Amino acid sequence: MNSKKYFFLTIFIIFFINISKSKQLSNNVVASIDNVIITELDIYKESNFIKFISKSQNLNLNNLMNESLHNLIDRTVKSIEVNSFKIEISDKEIEIALYNYLSNQKITVEDLNIFYKENEIEEDYLKNVIKNDMKWSKLIRSLYANRININLTEINKDLEKESQNSVNNEELKNKLINSEQNILLNKFSSTHLDRSKKKYLIKLF
Repeated sequence: MNSKKYFFLTIFIIFFINISKSKQLSNNVVASIDNVIITELDIYKESNFIKFISKSQNLNLNNLMNESLHNLIDRTVKSIEVNSFKIEISDKEIEIALYNYLSNQKITVEDLNIFYKENEIEEDYLKNVIKNDMKWSKLIRSLYANRININLTEINKDLEKESQNSVNNEELKNKLINSEQNILLNKFSSTHLDRSKKKYLIKLF
């Protein structure tokens, strides 16, 4: 994205971020990924969602704009990809993940519902974000499972260092292995997302 588009989008964000009700915004298209569009309303919702999750109302507007647009583009690409691979996640898995996410963020269901109501955002916004991320993670695992090679020698070295402070070496070993797997999966996820973006026509308006 060139500096001129950054400038106009920044002005745009400053304009709508101070509007109290999302219904005052139009459905003007801000970006598109093939035939999927991102509108002013979408960015409004995402920016307020970021502020709510981060528990901050004083985020830098330029950073907030960049993050909102970046999130929406990435999420759209991921959604297109998981749908093309027909990836499915059970409702129970999604509900558990949603519960754990809220617990980790120390957000109550009541607070979440108040946020949705005050900002006129659909009540399944976070649930859909989590669902999309879970599908994407499942896709990455299925595509790269045979390339997740863990260096057990290094794991055992780390285990020796940490074992003095732990009574359960097997549990600690599994934790270290899972940590290494997640690091590799995150790398594969980032690489696959960048590659996927090149498959689609991404336009800014």
